[in-house]
Parts: sequence; C-alpha cells; structure tokens
Amino acid sequence: MAADNQTVLFVRPTIAAMLRSSTIVLLIASVVLGNAGCNRALYRKKADREAYNLIDEKVCHSGEDPGHALRIEIDSHSRMFDPFDPDRPPMPKDDPKSNTYMNCVDGKRGYPLWHANGDTNTAENPDWWRFLPLDERGVLVLDSDTAFQLARLNSPGYQEELETLYLSALDVSSERFRFDTQFFGGFQSFYTADGRLRSGDGESSSNLAIGPYSTGQRPWSMQRSFTTGADLVVGMANSIVWEFSGPNTQSASTVLDFTLIQPLLRGAGRDRVMERLTLSERRLLANVRAFERYRRSFYLSITTGRSVDSGPSRSGGVFGVGLEGFSGLGGGFAGLGGGGNAGIGNGGGVAQAGGFLGLLQDQLQIQNQEENVARLRENLLLLNDTLVEMLTTIPLDQEAIPRQRLQVAQAQQALLSAQSQLVSQQAAFNASVDSFLGDLGLPPYLCVEIRDPVLNQFQLISPDLKNRRNEIADIRTRVGNINTKLLLSGKEVINPTTNLPELKIVWDEQVAESLQQLQAQLAPIAALQQTFIQTDLPNIQRDIEALAAAVPDRQRASSQLLEIYQREKDQICTLLPLTMVDESLFDPADFERIGDGLVEDFNKLESRMKAYAIEIKSIDEGLQELVHSRDSQQAIQQADRQGGLSEQIRDKGILAAQDLIAAIGEDVLAMQLIQARARIESVSLPEVDISAPQALEIARQQRRDWANARASLVDSWRLIEFNADNLESSLDITFSGDIQNTDSNPFKLRGDAGRLRAGLQWDAPLTRLQERNTYRQSLIEYQQARRNYYQYEDGVWQLLRGQIRQLRANQVNFELQRSAVRMAAEQISLNEDLRLLREARGLSSGPTAARDIIFALSDLLNAQNGFLNIWVNYEVVRRNLDLDMGTMELTPDGYWIDPGVIRADTVGSINRFSGNTPGMIVEATDINLP
Repeated sequence: MAADNQTVLFVRPTIAAMLRSSTIVLLIASVVLGNAGCNRALYRKKADREAYNLIDEKVCHSGEDPGHALRIEIDSHSRMFDPFDPDRPPMPKDDPKSNTYMNCVDGKRGYPLWHANGDTNTAENPDWWRFLPLDERGVLVLDSDTAFQLARLNSPGYQEELETLYLSALDVSSERFRFDTQFFGGFQSFYTADGRLRSGDGESSSNLAIGPYSTGQRPWSMQRSFTTGADLVVGMANSIVWEFSGPNTQSASTVLDFTLIQPLLRGAGRDRVMERLTLSERRLLANVRAFERYRRSFYLSITTGRSVDSGPSRSGGVFGVGLEGFSGLGGGFAGLGGGGNAGIGNGGGVAQAGGFLGLLQDQLQIQNQEENVARLRENLLLLNDTLVEMLTTIPLDQEAIPRQRLQVAQAQQALLSAQSQLVSQQAAFNASVDSFLGDLGLPPYLCVEIRDPVLNQFQLISPDLKNRRNEIADIRTRVGNINTKLLLSGKEVINPTTNLPELKIVWDEQVAESLQQLQAQLAPIAALQQTFIQTDLPNIQRDIEALAAAVPDRQRASSQLLEIYQREKDQICTLLPLTMVDESLFDPADFERIGDGLVEDFNKLESRMKAYAIEIKSIDEGLQELVHSRDSQQAIQQADRQGGLSEQIRDKGILAAQDLIAAIGEDVLAMQLIQARARIESVSLPEVDISAPQALEIARQQRRDWANARASLVDSWRLIEFNADNLESSLDITFSGDIQNTDSNPFKLRGDAGRLRAGLQWDAPLTRLQERNTYRQSLIEYQQARRNYYQYEDGVWQLLRGQIRQLRANQVNFELQRSAVRMAAEQISLNEDLRLLREARGLSSGPTAARDIIFALSDLLNAQNGFLNIWVNYEVVRRNLDLDMGTMELTPDGYWIDPGVIRADTVGSINRFSGNTPGMIVEATDINLP
C-alpha cells in the first residue's frame, strides 16, 4: 500500500514569502470548490431530475398512464403551497418560552443567524383563499367534481403519498449509485513552525504541507463495485520534499496502486450482491402501481367515503440512504414480507355511503323530513279546520269535539317530534360537512353549500311544487286564524226551528274587518291556481312521459332479475337465495298499467284544477257582497232579526274559504302523489351482470395490488437465497499491484519499479450461528408469506362475492322498496278518501284518523329514505366493484370514467401486467372454482 499522499515543503522564514502567492491561489480554489458543493438549490434540482426520471421509467414499464407526470411540486393555488425560497424558508412563529433556548442554552449563547432567512407568521399559503371558487355570496358551492378538484389541490394525505413515491425513487438512485464508479479527491494544507530545540540542530524552521485528502479508501482514488461481488480500488499517493535547512536536496515518491477482491463463495453471486438494487427497483415499480390504485381509491374516498387503500411504502431512508440497514429478513425491514392484505377492506364489501355522496344522501333525507313536517303540518291544519267546522254547528255527539281535540293533540305531538328530528338531522349534517372539509384539506369555517344533480331523480316532488304547497299551507293557517277569530266573536243560541244549539255571529266592526282580511288572504289563490295550470301540470305531464320512455329499460331489468331468480331459486349454493320473494315483483307487464293509471288520474286532476277558477271568483264575489251590502245599519238589523246574517258569514265566509283551500290543498297533494309515482317508477339502477368467478379472473389480471402481492411473495422467496449465501465459507481471490517512480522526478514511473500480487483467502464456516438463525427465519417468513398470499386471494374472493351479492340484494330490494313507496302513497290517498266519505255523510273524523295519517306519512318517509338509500348503496358498491376488479379508469385530471354497463364482456379486456396484451375473458363455467 502507498504511503500517505502529501507534498511537504520545509522552508526557512525567509523562503515563505516566495510561496505565499501560490498558496493563496490554492486556498482560493479550495474555497470556491467548497462553496460550489454547498449550493442547496443545485443539489435539490439534481435530486428532482433523477427521481422524476426513475418514476417516469417505472410508469412506462408498468403500463400505467396517469395522464400527467407524477411530481411533488405543489400548485400555487393550493393551501399547502409555500411561496418562500424552498431551500431557505423563513422561520415560522415559535413558542416564546421555547424560543429562549434558541438564543441561550445553559448560559451559552445560541446560533445568531436563526432569523437570517426572515420570519413568517403563517404555515399555510397566505394567498390560497383568493383561488377558492366562491360565488357572489362568498359561499363555496360544492358538487362532486369541485369537491374532488379541491381535494386533489389541498389534501395533505394525497401530497404525502406522492412524496413517499418520490423518496422511493431516491432509494433506487442510492442503490444504483453503489455500482457506479465513484471518485474521491481533495486537498489538505498545514503550516508548521518548529522552535530551535524542536528541530535538533539548534535552528528554528517552518514548513507548509499541501497534499491530497478525501473520505474514500485513498486520498485520490476511484472505487467500483461489480455485480459479481468484486470490489476495485485504484488510487494515487505521492510525497515531495524540499529541504532548505542544509544543502538543497529534493526527494519524491509517487505510487499508483490498485486492489481487486473477488469473492467466490460467501458474498459472491448476483443473487446476493444485487439484492438491494433489485429490491429497490421492484419496490419502486410496486409503488407506482400502489399510487395508481391509491389515486383511484382517493377519488372514491372523496366521492363515496371509501377508506383509501394503502399507497406507496418506502423501504429505505430509515437507516440512511437506499437500503442501508437491510438485514435480509422481510418481516423485520419495513414490511417487505410477501402476500399481505392490501386493499381487502371490510368483511362483506358492503360499503356505506360517505364522502360527498353521503352528504347528498343526508341532504335529501333532510328534504324528505322537511316534506314530512310539511305534510304533518297540513294534517294538523286539516284537523283544526274540522274542529272549527264542528264548533260552528255544535254537534249533538258530546264526544265529537273532545275526540277531535284529541286528534289535533296527536297531530301536534307528531309534528313536534318530526321537527325535533329535523333539527337533529340538520345539526349532524353540518357536522359532517365540517368533517368533509377536513378531508378536502380545507378549514371548517368555510361557508359551504352542497349541490349536485346526481340524486335529483330522488326528489320525488319538485321544489317549486313544494314551495307552492307551503304557500297554500300558509294561506290556510292565516285563514284559519281569521275564522277562529270570527267564531270567538259569536255566541251560542237555540234555534227555535230545530230546537238545537247553534253559533250566532253578530255584525260589528270587528266582524267586518275580519271579513275584509279574509278576502285579502284569499286573493293569491287565483294566481296560484294559474301557476298550477301553466307550470306544474305541464311538468308533471313531462314526468309521465319520461316514465313511458323508461318502460323498456325497466322491463329489461325486470326480465334479467326474473331470469336470475328462476335460475338460482332451486340451487343450494348461490350468492343470494331468493326463496320467499314473489315472482310477480319482476313482472314487466305492471309498468304499462302504472303509466295508464297515472294518465287517467292526471286528466281528472287537470279538470278539477281548471274548474277552481269559477269557484275562486264566486267566493270572492260573495265576500265582496257580504262586506259592502252591510253598509246600512237598517239592513244589518233586518238580517240579524231574520237570522240570515250569521249563516251568510258562516257559509260565504268561514266554510266557503275553508272548503276552497282544503280542496285545493287536497288536489296539490294529489299532484304531488302523481309526480312522485311517475318519478319513482322512472328510476332505474345501472346494469351490473357479472358472476363472482368472472370478476375474480378479471381482478387477477387487472388489480395493481394483486400484481404487487405476487411480486412481494417472490421477494420473500428470493431472500432464502440471499441469506443462504452467509452459510458458505469465505473464499476470495485478491489481486493487487502498484507502480512507483525511480528517481526524484515524481512523474517518472517505471514498470521495473512495480509489483503484482495475487492470492487466495479462505475462512472456514466455523461460527455461523447468527447466520443460521437468520436463514431459518427467512424460511419461516417465506412460508408465512405463502399463507398471506393465498389468504389475500381468499380476501379478494370474499370481497368480490360480497359486493356482487350486495348488488343483487339491492336490485331486488330496490323493487321491493319501490313497491313500498307506492303503497305508502296509496295509504295517504286512501286516508284522504275515507275522510271525504265521512264528510259527505256528515260524520266527523274517525277515532283513529289522526294516527292513520301520521302512520301513513311515517311509512312514506321511511319508504322514500329506504328507496334512496338502496340506490346510493348500490352506486357505492358498483364503484367499489369497478376499483376492486382493477378496471377503474380515470381521466387525466383524476376523475372517474363511469364504465356504464358492467358485464364480463365489457370490462377487463386488457391485461396491464403482461405487456398490455388482450386479457382472457371467461365465463363462469370456464373456471373450476366454487
């Protein structure tokens, strides 16, 4: 081996000035080179360039097409964006007490330049708010696409997964660097002054030593590791000495040397030497796939609330760079064991709606509850009207009025309970919105409005019709208050003709004012009646036409359900035994009869609505006559004596107004029921017709995490060979040599002054206990990985079977729940018919009328929510099935591409993991599996 590589000058103090200029030049050069090595931005950009090239390479090899380059730079519109210098960010706001230790620790002054890069008082992008898509009210209106766009822009979780992928690429660069040629070289300089007694000759001396220096195996060297396990080191050392203390003499020594060591047993072989590089390359490829699956599950997380699948995982970086610290044991190093359960999810695969779709679902259920409250309010008004009418006639049945009051109390109690539930639902919804904003990476104090048309088909009653129904209810309430005021002004008298008690209203200024108020309250009715005819009825007619257009799809879906039912009803092993379901549920002939019935009901309703114009005009004229014909005191007194005034006020005012509004309210309810029936019959489920074996075979070809699971199992298998290498003897061939100069000329190198040396080194495997234990552990870990892998396959089976089973159950339940909504609406109609029959016979409401309508409204609310929930659950499971078969595709911006019909012949035609060749499409009978 060569001596220390240095150049030493021994000079007298008078000679030092001669070398000062050259020394300064060398020192300046050293400083310049040192400063070049400290350029942070240069190193950051080089790291980015290499990592991005590696990621792009693996994206190409994996067959993925993310639509855009995978980069970790953050958009300037994002809340996460840092507007400051990335290499020298300003100091964030510190805790005052903790900050004292940065300035002074244990009485020692701290680093004085902590604030050299400036200070900032915010951790988020100070300008991110300006880029939010707020409307003119300052409200963030969210639909599904906007929510996902904001999540992609602001989600810290998504950014961290990208950064993990980036760091995984850096690990590959570190492992590749181990097999690159590495150069080491630098300089060192020392100035030494010796006193007279130190030199031994009684004279003082000084010297300046300048020589090479590096952190490598030689001061100036080239090192290279080979994939065979060989290591090569080539270096240079020199020593040049000028002696000026006596006669001028010069001596020089230069050595060029090399050493090559090639293991033959232990430490040899590409299975051992290349393991870390191979593992890092395979893991980066796996991480590209994992990130692509994460992107898809991230979309479903935001839109449906599915838990995101595991993304990239970093194998290196914990112990240093690359896979430093790798022990060769899969279970003991960053989870490198094979198999795994990635992406299995919960047991049956029956996902509940969350995310944006869950918010829409909650919002629509709140609207259904608001509709229920409105109907309960109408029911209460109707019962109050009946009570008012009973008070005007004072019926002979002494229990009639108390019984009616009891029903009013029951209706009031139901209304209060429904309002309380509505308040609770609204509070829970707002809390869910706050949580959802956190998932998007946004603060909860934003004012947000959830609005998306995806569930509009479940708005069984149009918002405009609801608003007009509420107007009718408000008019009805005000009219009822006026009528009650009129009744309270009357007194009970005995009719001499019938000898029965009756209520007599005596004319006065208060009565006249009340009648004028009644006339004013009835004025908007005419405009509402025209709106019903010109706007609402045409809308309902379009809904009926849409139902007619949907009949072929409904018939086809019902025929498919009937075919599945008939095929599987007598089999033992089926995904979903349907032993107690009536086949008539799937009868496609019912749809045409439903449409015909709706057309008939609509025509009758349209005729009644048009006829109200005459009745409205008649009541208005009657009230006008009643108010203005009583200007004469004599006429009032004469009408009072004849007893006709009270009857006219009752008939032309109180009862006429109540009957008109009640009739219009009944027909508005009929309009709502017709519209709801038309819309509910038009809703259909997207077609999914695929068997579990077909789905599994598609998933086997398409799922990214399945490809990673196979690769991870092979990783565990490869570690057996890796660890078995350490059980062998150490047998190395060594070959080294050097060449030196022959005289005082340091550059005159002669072969005659060289040396070659070859040898063999052997170490018997006498102490291999730790290696033995490691090897045995790798065998056990491989067996564990095998079990994990087939359990993984079992998990995919369970997941896909559960999803397809749930889809089939939803297909059947959807029709059952559609019938339930239909029956609940019919209950309301029947209750209304019973009430009208009793009124026509002069009878009061039945003893259970209030409870009957309350129960009917509750059934309708539950049926509506059940119908909505089944569709939402079906859509969530359908999207999850698309992901879990590995067929889910995204646009370049990351939005889901709806596959539409899901059948074995429409999905899974490309095998992305075998060179993008056509995949095998199988029928259920093609797979010899249960």
